[in-house]
Amino acid sequence: MVKRRAPRTHQQPTPEQIEAFAAGVDGGSSPPASQEKEALDPDAKRDFKAIRVPFNEYEYRQLEALAKATGRTKLNAIRWAILQAAEAEDSR
Repeated sequence: MVKRRAPRTHQQPTPEQIEAFAAGVDGGSSPPASQEKEALDPDAKRDFKAIRVPFNEYEYRQLEALAKATGRTKLNAIRWAILQAAEAEDSR
């Protein structure tokens, strides 16, 4: 049995909605509440994003050397280096 959908009626946005949209696009004076910075858990499950990073041979060997020197896996060495760089940037 086919379920028929009722057509949607399009409502015109109010002037307030138009201004709120335009302010958000232009940067606005304050971000919407949904975009406020939230506290993130550094130990959260790692299922948010994955990134494929191509390396040349030199970079890959540097990564292997760093991992071996620090006793970490290559992936953990990358994460560790990112956190070290972020801490250094925050302390500026």
